[in-house]
Amino acid sequence: MNTEQRTAPAARLPRWAGKPVRRLTAGELAEALAYLERHRPEDDVLGRALAGEFARRTAAAEFARRAAAGR
Repeated sequence: MNTEQRTAPAARLPRWAGKPVRRLTAGELAEALAYLERHRPEDDVLGRALAGEFARRTAAAEFARRAAAGR
């Protein structure tokens, strides 16, 4: 008889889970924010870090777009 406790298989982590926040793409940041909201809404620190980095990235992209358009 097997007396070892059975555990559920480890959940497969998203591809971005092992990257530092600053190395995530804008798409990965958006995906991470959605994942965090669904699975760990109580993690305010990580949520703020992800949201801050996402805001910086989108603002920088908008600035670059406007500069390229000659505004």
